[in-house]
Amino acid sequence: MLEILAPCGNGESLKAALSSGADAVYLGLQSFSARRNAVNFSGNELKSAVQIAHRQGVRVYVTLNTLVFDDEIRALENAVNEISEAKADGVIVQDFGVSRKIKEIAPGLRLHASTQMTVTSASGAEFVLKQGFSRVVLPRELSLEEIREITSKVNIETEVFVHGALCVCISGQCLLSAVMGGRSGNRGLCAQPCRLNYRCENRENVLSLKDLSLINDLKYLEQAGVTSAKIEGRMKRPEYVAAAVYQCRAALRGEKTDEELLKRVFSRSGFTKGYFDGSLSNMQGIRQKEDTEGSAEALAWIRQLYKTPCKRFSPDIEIRVKHGQPICCKAVCNDISVCVYGEIPQKALKHSITENEIAEQIGKLGGTVFELGSLKCILDKGLYVPASVLNEIRRKIVEEISDNIAQNIENMV
Repeated sequence: MLEILAPCGNGESLKAALSSGADAVYLGLQSFSARRNAVNFSGNELKSAVQIAHRQGVRVYVTLNTLVFDDEIRALENAVNEISEAKADGVIVQDFGVSRKIKEIAPGLRLHASTQMTVTSASGAEFVLKQGFSRVVLPRELSLEEIREITSKVNIETEVFVHGALCVCISGQCLLSAVMGGRSGNRGLCAQPCRLNYRCENRENVLSLKDLSLINDLKYLEQAGVTSAKIEGRMKRPEYVAAAVYQCRAALRGEKTDEELLKRVFSRSGFTKGYFDGSLSNMQGIRQKEDTEGSAEALAWIRQLYKTPCKRFSPDIEIRVKHGQPICCKAVCNDISVCVYGEIPQKALKHSITENEIAEQIGKLGGTVFELGSLKCILDKGLYVPASVLNEIRRKIVEEISDNIAQNIENMV
């Protein structure tokens, strides 16, 4: 299954990504991130974010994707230690000096070759694989055929941008911001001077490109063997993250996507497929008044939508309520099996508890990522169980399954 990878520039975007159903997220620390102007995460915030994500079965990749200077080595070492201690699932890197330092400090961390490495061919992918990288983030400038060639020839995970901003230059190779204003994109400080109105003869805004959107082509990427569909936008608002994830999820389910909603959330004269189909037509675009029409309404609707957690798991539960025995509740969720115990049920004085009442309490999973699968209730007659006891059993089941989910995902790194 194609991984949906969402950007998180802050804690609220993390919540939006998780609630809308992302399979993985990527985020940056407050240093060595190619989006230094995002809020980003401190070491403690990263640890908390990883814990929250892992308990939902979601992976976390951390960006250390800027070039690093000699006098920053000690700070880099501290950052690597923070990432390792947080149990992140991978590190996105563009500097081979950084990857070497990661191997020295935390050899168990998986390395992802950043799009700034400009790996555009099978030979390039083979090279980074031999350098110890598990995944390569392919540049936006590749066509579907070029992507297929890499996935078919090299046994490395591939990550492809499917929604978000396009750079007019080759990914990671633009020096315009550094030359014009001393703000280097390879140091995380691109000022986006390409969005200014450069003219060529009778054409305007010739360096400003529309945003990319390949959401309706996700099935082609999945068939091509791509591992991860990446959404650009760590500088974007949480509603943008949620909207893009929702639409990616719909596309993978074979449902109709809502491009108009995506346009209202953020677009520049609509969207383009960029280099994907080789047409290279109608790629220029700017943010106009028409692009903002209906955005307030769309953002408000999405904000309400991602307040509800995404239902990711459906545990099957068996509960035994027997005379003189502690209540026993077993749950099976995917390959996880847990068992918790409650109090010995009371003898009913007036009202005996029913299977429906037990099912109602055990099934109250509204604020979690779980929804009840099947429920088998083995119940002796003439017993009474307070709702508070059943609620505590449900809480313990959720807690133990979540702990196991997190443990499983961390053991796989």
